[in-house]
Amino acid sequence: MCSDDWKGQYGLIACEQLGFSSYISSRSMRVDIVEEELQEEFVSINHLIPENKVTSLHHAVYVREKCSSGRVIILKCVTCGVRIGYSPRIVGGNMSSLMQWPWQVSLQFQGYHLCGGSLITPIWIVTAAHCVYDLYMPSSWTIQVGLVNLIDTPAPSYSVDKIIYHSKYKPKRLGNDIALMKLAIPLTFDDMIQPICLPNSEEDFPDGKMCWTSGWGATEEGAGDASPVLNHASVPLISNKVCNHKDVYGGIIAPSMLCAGYLKGGVDSCQGDSGGPLVCEEMRIWKLVGATSFGIGCADVNKPGVYTRITSFLDWIHEQMERELKT
Repeated sequence: MCSDDWKGQYGLIACEQLGFSSYISSRSMRVDIVEEELQEEFVSINHLIPENKVTSLHHAVYVREKCSSGRVIILKCVTCGVRIGYSPRIVGGNMSSLMQWPWQVSLQFQGYHLCGGSLITPIWIVTAAHCVYDLYMPSSWTIQVGLVNLIDTPAPSYSVDKIIYHSKYKPKRLGNDIALMKLAIPLTFDDMIQPICLPNSEEDFPDGKMCWTSGWGATEEGAGDASPVLNHASVPLISNKVCNHKDVYGGIIAPSMLCAGYLKGGVDSCQGDSGGPLVCEEMRIWKLVGATSFGIGCADVNKPGVYTRITSFLDWIHEQMERELKT
């Protein structure tokens, strides 16, 4: 969106069309600073339309090759990806501390932790479709957020109003493993509870970049029970070409999937981590890059973790949130 003829009040309209109930701010930025893929094909607000008639950006813009001002709009609908109260300390092991992953959610079915999730707005959680596909009963689900210990911490539980999984998800096929949970009432953000940022649509996270996975999953393969405490691990991103090698996953990794971990094994997500976040830090802002999907074993050689690639499903996420905002 070119900054030409842009007015701040259009920000609320844009955020609502993306499915966000809030609007924080908008500002302009030089075109040559944004990702190269986004440096062509622009739209501008049609200045001939009266401001009070602009109710949808789709119908109030015209296409242009470049912005005459040389600047585009940066839109902030929700403050995200920040750890307000967390100060890193050198701690042994991989046990998480409070406020370290304030977007991490425990999804609980009839009171028992089953999967992880990532908070992206006060009412929306991203998780994996395989977590909810056979348990499509919102009233049986609750979530807990803002805690590390599942057993001893008296954290409140929040009711789930709606579950939406991807229409093209099929249990025996591994693709489109993404779902959204809508909470019955909005959460209040504080030091313990913060949303994670969604990435930009063309944002590239390079192979080898160190990112973080977290969850209450089993700490050993086949151990069954969830860990009572939130654990995390630092894992490098692996290219789909490497992950699809015949010695690794042999061609089953689709472009909408993402691999992370070590081919030598030893560090991985495991049962109970499903649906939880794979996050990467970019310029001190944390972004949701993947949702834990599947793996063969846990931390086995040549079997890194496989995640749903969030950039492949941004349109789907925004479409669901926008639709629900109107109901």
